[in-house]
Amino acid sequence: MSLTEMIGEWDTFHQMASKSELKPTLHSKTFDTDKLTLVLMGDMHIGSKFYDADRHKEILEWCWEQKTPLILMGDNIEAATRDSVGAGVYEQSEIIEEQVEHFYHLFKPFAKEGLILGMHEGNHEARVYKATGFDLAKNMARQLGISYFSYSKLHNLIVGNQSYTMYTTHGASGATKPHTKIKGALDLSHVADTEIYAMGHVHTLDHHVRTYYEVDKRNKKIVQKKKHFIITGSYLSHWGSYGHIKNMEPSPIGSPKLKLSGVEHEVRVSL
Repeated sequence: MSLTEMIGEWDTFHQMASKSELKPTLHSKTFDTDKLTLVLMGDMHIGSKFYDADRHKEILEWCWEQKTPLILMGDNIEAATRDSVGAGVYEQSEIIEEQVEHFYHLFKPFAKEGLILGMHEGNHEARVYKATGFDLAKNMARQLGISYFSYSKLHNLIVGNQSYTMYTTHGASGATKPHTKIKGALDLSHVADTEIYAMGHVHTLDHHVRTYYEVDKRNKKIVQKKKHFIITGSYLSHWGSYGHIKNMEPSPIGSPKLKLSGVEHEVRVSL
């Protein structure tokens, strides 16, 4: 990232922070099932000329057929303005109003079926707030009738007779290499103590399991536990994009599937 780009991104995140929650809130959801698959879908960048609409439609159709719930991880639309970093405003296939309509068209059926747990804001939606003071992401969520998760959210997911804690966020890392991207997800454990962490923003698919020891005070023994760190992918093609121009490593397009058991405590992630 150039100095100009870093300053521009910092300013955008500063604007986002100015309207975020003043204290953390918990999103709780109960699923009466023996197993739950949850798709963490973000960085679609609807409206970008690099948006892979065919691949996105394919995954959305799978989610619809399986009645799989979603969390929208931010940067759901491109939302480039004249003041945005880079040439994004000239690389949009749709203007922002058309992008929002496109977004509603894709996700309204899921919202009506209660299949969207909530929606995060990304730094791309925040560009509109920076330029106009209009909270685009919040209004997109309100229009769909879904929960607005702002920039990050703590979750308690009860599946069958098991309970799972999770922290989700769009992310703010400027990392460009695989090991530094996953480090951004690992660093989320400095913010919240949960079992699962999920982050978007860096346009790759990855999953890391950290195994650690914990003292079981009740039974006076040591138990081995796991934390899961997930990077939630994107729907931008590589060739011709800024990632290609900067010679960044191509990443697979798509979204991770988070699988939680309601019978025994088990977390699985499929990329």
